[in-house]
Amino acid sequence: MSPYHPMSPRAVLGSARMAVRTSWAYRIDLASGIAGLLIQVWLLKVVWTTVYGNSTTVRGIDRTQAVSYAVLAACIQTALMPWQFSGLNARVRTGQIGIDMTRPLGLIGQVLAQNAGTLAGRLPITAIGIAWAVVIGALALPPQVGTLGLWILSTLLGVAISLILNLLVSMASFWSLEIGGYMMVYRLGSGLASGALIPLWFMPGPLATILDWLPFRAQMFTPLSIYFGTATGADAWAAIGVQAAWILILAGLLALVWHRAEHKVVVLGG
Repeated sequence: MSPYHPMSPRAVLGSARMAVRTSWAYRIDLASGIAGLLIQVWLLKVVWTTVYGNSTTVRGIDRTQAVSYAVLAACIQTALMPWQFSGLNARVRTGQIGIDMTRPLGLIGQVLAQNAGTLAGRLPITAIGIAWAVVIGALALPPQVGTLGLWILSTLLGVAISLILNLLVSMASFWSLEIGGYMMVYRLGSGLASGALIPLWFMPGPLATILDWLPFRAQMFTPLSIYFGTATGADAWAAIGVQAAWILILAGLLALVWHRAEHKVVVLGG
């Protein structure tokens, strides 16, 4: 069965809508997520301001850019939390995966639609975090307002890369019933390698060179580089082209892994 067989738009929207409602059903979790992000934004402003001290720029990045980068990355990362996308493990463990694989909407389509819905359900938290950052003076507007369109396009491509990577890691559940450890390593690794925790401008030379060849850079650092004007014009379009290339590569890898996983399910099911 092909993982990408035709999808009904109605079925995709239905799966995404259900995931949004599920995200909003747990009000205490939602409130704690908002409170946690507000505190995180404030702390990031304090920490990065303290780190800069009396210095105005470090490696060509001024204090305002560093603070803004840190809080904007934290707000976006809140919507991309991979912990929210590990439902595939429970399906495999309970045997629900057998039923899911027979549905008209392919399994890959189901999971991606639900993950996109979960992400959409967490966007209000991100919006509140960004509004709070503006109120306390922790987020500056991009130096060129005209780059907002490119930033939005690059951010959408970065989200697509994140969703595919999250699903690839979740696929480990076909070979291991407990993937909590994998997800923790992935969360920390992707946060560091994507520039969500520390801007890649500040990475040492050899490490920065290695990170340039990994897809994580394209999911967070590339959009933020466009937002802050360090990638403009032809450089910005080239970076967007790299993001599109990574989507194609990762989609091919996902199809390959799914092909192997599908046979694994047949073996376990007898």
